[in-house]
Amino acid sequence: MELSIIVPIYNVESYLRECLDSLYKLEGVDYEIILVNDGSTDSSLEIIREYEKKYAGRTQVVDKKNGGLSSARNAGLERARGEYISFIDSDDFIEGTLFQEFFHQCQREKLDVAVGNMRYYQEGKASAPLFRSERVKAGETMNGKKFLDLIMDKPKCFREEVVDDLYRREFLIENGLFFKEGILHEDTLFTPLVYLKAEKVKYLDYPFYFYRQRVGGIMSAVTQKSIDSLGEICCILEKEHDKISGRDGKSALSKLIISFYKVVVYREYEKNPKNRDFYQNFRKIYLKLKGYRNGVLNENLLFISLELSVLIRKILNREIKNVQKIPEIKEG
Repeated sequence: MELSIIVPIYNVESYLRECLDSLYKLEGVDYEIILVNDGSTDSSLEIIREYEKKYAGRTQVVDKKNGGLSSARNAGLERARGEYISFIDSDDFIEGTLFQEFFHQCQREKLDVAVGNMRYYQEGKASAPLFRSERVKAGETMNGKKFLDLIMDKPKCFREEVVDDLYRREFLIENGLFFKEGILHEDTLFTPLVYLKAEKVKYLDYPFYFYRQRVGGIMSAVTQKSIDSLGEICCILEKEHDKISGRDGKSALSKLIISFYKVVVYREYEKNPKNRDFYQNFRKIYLKLKGYRNGVLNENLLFISLELSVLIRKILNREIKNVQKIPEIKEG
């Protein structure tokens, strides 16, 4: 078995057939599709059973109580048999020919992680492929720490989404790389942890993934759990930063942690300007991780003064609100 495609499914009856049709059209790859029903209350399970019957030889079904996206992905990973793993969200879809080419290049080069590309999709319109710097496009195979350095360097092009990537299954299992359950922004944690362990990572310029932008999705609103999850992720990554002995990856992780925690500070300030705890914690992290070396002006300014930083963001119309923005689709 070459490839296991894991599809976590929760109440996506309106989009599920489009997703699955795009996956089952895949040719030239020995694959299985693991459909994980995460306690759906709509007709998603009926649709799953329909495809299980139609494609019995290629389909595994996991029907479980609702546990969230991380739980569903982990359940699929535990059942997977493929050499490589793909995580596809059930309201999105792929372009099969590009995905096939992406997979075969990853397989030929025996990568631990192949990093692909995507397009935003909304109401029948697709954006141009999301930006990757020319340095990343021209990059050779490298270890994950160096790759993290590359994508955090100027121009920064870090993207945490796992859905346009491929992972060698044994690499994930041997390193205990599963998704942390009970948090939001699970990709934000999973992706850098993967890079810190991987020996062979490469960006492959195949924009095969169509990432649907929809109101009402998991990421369409910023909740307290969202803010708390991002703070927890920063703490976990800070511990990983402490473990790194060499230079590779250490500076990049410093940039990543500070940029994440900056968002926590602004969103907590938006909710309660009198709460200074998160800001004081930011200052401690900034000093510990030597944030002044990163050369990020707005982070340096935030360290000096929270109120001044907030004021300047307002003047520049760059406020961070407790509302998640849906990207504008610019067709390419």
